[in-house]
Order: sequence, then C-alpha cells, then structure tokens
Amino acid sequence: MTRICGEDATATISGEVLVEISAAGVTKAYALAALCEEIGIDRAAVVALGDMPNDIPMLEWAGLGIAVANAHPDVIAVADEITASNDADGVAVALERLLLDGAVEAP
Repeated sequence: MTRICGEDATATISGEVLVEISAAGVTKAYALAALCEEIGIDRAAVVALGDMPNDIPMLEWAGLGIAVANAHPDVIAVADEITASNDADGVAVALERLLLDGAVEAP
C-alpha cells in the first residue's frame, strides 16, 4: 500500500475487503497518544486490544498490547499478549483478568 500512497497518506486494512486511508502519520496510535497526553496518562499505563493490521501501531505504542487469538498474523506478531478469540469474548476475558489481577483499576 505504501507504493500507492507514498509519503502522502497512511493505508492499512481492517478487514478482508476494507482498506483505510488517512493523512500521513495518522493512526490509532497517533490518536491514542494525543488523548493520553491531553489527559495526563502515561503510555505505560495504557492497555490496547486489537485484531487487524490497523491496530498494530496502537498495540506497539501502548504499555500493554493484547491481540485476540484469531487476529491477523501480523497483529499476533507484535502483541505482548494473546487472549481468547473475539468469538470467545477475548476482550472481556483480558479485561476481567487485568481487573481481577489489579493490573488496572476500574474507573
């Protein structure tokens, strides 16, 4: 996709037939970092969960990046942890574990 967008845009996939194109450098990680800076949260305290290549920058940026078991192989490769698949409520499983272990505090 870099061949098509060059340095002018960022392209990624978030599904089998969905291509996302945004301004150069604009990713989920960019937005998450900006939000965390604005509200004073250190990246080490951030947990991010994902399943598709558009989540990779966010998972790499977060203090803890978790992929669901049925995530795209590139996502699994960069994740710090793997949880159950999204069909088996993997996000809920990961959040429950983190909350029960005291790794994160409930709001």
